Amino acid sequence: MKTKMIQYLTISGICACTLFLILSGCTSPDKNIVYGPDNPDPYPDNWNVAVLDSIQPIVEYPTNEVTIIGAGFDTRMPEYNFVWFEVARAKVIDIWAESLHVEVPLPNPFQPDYFFADSVEVKVALQNSYNWSNTVPFIFKPMAHAYVAGLYPANHPEDKFTKPRGLAFDKEGNIYLMNARLRSIYKDTPEGGERTVYAFGGKFDGGLRMGPDGYLYAAGNGDNSIYRIPPGGGSFETWATVPSPWGMDFDESGNLFVVDNTNGHLYKVLTDGNVKKVAELPGTEEKSYCRVYDGSVYINEKGTGNFFRVPASADKVDSVETIEVSPGNMVNDITFGSDGSMYITVSKVGISSIMKVDASGEEKELMELEGEVRFMTWYEKFLYISSLTGPVYKVLIYDNTSAVYYGRP
Repeated sequence: MKTKMIQYLTISGICACTLFLILSGCTSPDKNIVYGPDNPDPYPDNWNVAVLDSIQPIVEYPTNEVTIIGAGFDTRMPEYNFVWFEVARAKVIDIWAESLHVEVPLPNPFQPDYFFADSVEVKVALQNSYNWSNTVPFIFKPMAHAYVAGLYPANHPEDKFTKPRGLAFDKEGNIYLMNARLRSIYKDTPEGGERTVYAFGGKFDGGLRMGPDGYLYAAGNGDNSIYRIPPGGGSFETWATVPSPWGMDFDESGNLFVVDNTNGHLYKVLTDGNVKKVAELPGTEEKSYCRVYDGSVYINEKGTGNFFRVPASADKVDSVETIEVSPGNMVNDITFGSDGSMYITVSKVGISSIMKVDASGEEKELMELEGEVRFMTWYEKFLYISSLTGPVYKVLIYDNTSAVYYGRP
């Protein structure tokens, strides 16, 4: 911020100043003006120029924050450093002589894929100097990190977290994780604090969903059971019997849809625990995962890359709609963003990827993950994805939010 003041003016001095301004075409500088690229300071005190070296991620990349490494930054106040990502100004959060902590601007709303297309050039100008620094490239791209790999629960220290299956969240942001190797379900706090065993001893293998009644529902693929675990954990009961249950999701009426991954059937478990077979899905490829979105149930067909769509209101359907999404890929779990975009996990040999399919049907690979991925769930800005080899990945989705999960009360 820069102000200019003239003190002790006499009457003749005021007249002289007025005449000077009229002749020069200038206007008197206003107080409390913040100068920047859109409003350059016409009276700079110095001509310092910053020098940029590189841009580094902070913890998870990309959160909306990065560190710009360089020299010659203005350390008086963060806002005295004007950082531009091509055509968008970034917020400077903190400042040191050789680095800036910056909140990256979101993409241009008129160009939704702006930071995905090509690198953008980043440059810096300093307060009282409208000379730009050199530029450094930046690409805004997804990235993941292992959320729970190799950790042990505090009250069951011999149980290393391997062979993960279903994932679920409650409304407080606690995450529930299924370990099929030792038939355990863990609970982690939102802050990443102490892990505890939430339930132990059932034949837990398959999906997890938090129910609207506050109970946690778990698939028992090995004994055809849907388990129900009360708030607080510890005990559990067999709530319903469904052949080879795997993927599960609630609809807005509290019914639980379950995929039989051996026979390729879709079941609906009513709120009283009674079971109805809704559909016998066509084709011979494995069907495993499902998601309820906008009045429909979506079920994957792993070998073809297709999905089936069934009305959630139906108790039985004879004709099932097929949606071609990713032909030729081994598609696994599916979820939706609030804008209707579909996010799917696709398995390859030794590696997997996350695909985004927008409302127009255009597909885009967001990123690759090592190993073969399994279940996926969404909480706040992040997708959580379990992998056959052990880790649970946490992936930032910067430009979307989750469609509703009806089981989170």
